[in-house]
Amino acid sequence: MRSVSEQVDVLVVGAAVVRHGRVLATRRTNPPEAAGKWEFPGGKVEVGEQPEEAVVREIREELGCEVRVTGMLAGAQDVKPGYTLRVAVAELAGGEPVPHEHDALRWLGPEELDQVAWLAPDLPFLPELRDLLLDGRRLEGGNVGGAVRIGRTVRRPTGPWTPAVHRVLRRVRAAGLDAVPQVLGTDDRGREILTYLPGTVVDVDEELMTDGQLAATARWIRRLHDALDGALDGDETAGPWRWFDVPDATVLGHNDIAPYNLCFEGDALVGVFDWDLAGPTTPAIELAQLAWSGVPLYRERPAAEVARRLELLASTYAGPSPREVLDAVVRVKRIGIAGIRGWIANGDPAGAAQAAVGEPARTERALEELERRLPSIEAELA
Repeated sequence: MRSVSEQVDVLVVGAAVVRHGRVLATRRTNPPEAAGKWEFPGGKVEVGEQPEEAVVREIREELGCEVRVTGMLAGAQDVKPGYTLRVAVAELAGGEPVPHEHDALRWLGPEELDQVAWLAPDLPFLPELRDLLLDGRRLEGGNVGGAVRIGRTVRRPTGPWTPAVHRVLRRVRAAGLDAVPQVLGTDDRGREILTYLPGTVVDVDEELMTDGQLAATARWIRRLHDALDGALDGDETAGPWRWFDVPDATVLGHNDIAPYNLCFEGDALVGVFDWDLAGPTTPAIELAQLAWSGVPLYRERPAAEVARRLELLASTYAGPSPREVLDAVVRVKRIGIAGIRGWIANGDPAGAAQAAVGEPARTERALEELERRLPSIEAELA
């Protein structure tokens, strides 16, 4: 095998086109000895052409889409006498790949790379590529951080709380609750593997949750608590929990139901993620967490409108009164502030993530402002 620095007669470039933590593989039809084998699409670098330019041109010709080269995998491999292969890493920049010179294509995740028969020169590039794919694509939403998407899965860091959280997820899925990720196991980096939940996350800095979305979420919370009814009395869902202690807990819940942990199709709730804080709670606290950023209460809104949306939440859930939910907001935010300070003091990665966005000081300021507005909201509720 020649070194990368040696002069070669013909340089061939393949493209490891990566999307959402999966790589595109294409199946050859010729020559006969290569037919049925899989490869990185690509071709020869023409005279006066840079390898990156050749990748873009070859993918356009072979697959009818545009790519952007982001790097090169290490090493080079002999294809045949006088021909050396290098592999570029690329991302889609336009269009969808359609095989014109191949008879099939597949998107392969890091655990699927060995499921196809690769051409021999491509095989040495797979270990580095597998590690790159495990990086995935960072997901928006969430409130703790560290979640990445790889194909139709989400990978997230685990902790002592993970077994209890997984028991909760399995129990509610078995009860028929929708919008819940399925637990698929762990990956080579020790992260939990969950099914990816597609949908749109509401950006509360730009828009409000609609009344329909608030009501759909409140109905879902009621179904969650019903599905977990009695779980506090048995060992099936026993902790330890990451969520903070609630001495008067009556139910098991999610404990961080907020727009950043929800995805919708229109007004329909289709996904609830970031279950790390699942644990003992109360219906009022669960609704209060949603009210904080979903009504919202963390920033100023007309008191009458706030009261109306609190009443919508409470009446849809059919449990705590709007006033009880409002009182629980102050309580749950104080619990959260103390908990984040504990994370930071104990070196928990979640604490570092929260400190990076200005917590808990940001929530403390918002809570002080809410307490100033409480009399006007209470008057509207009365």
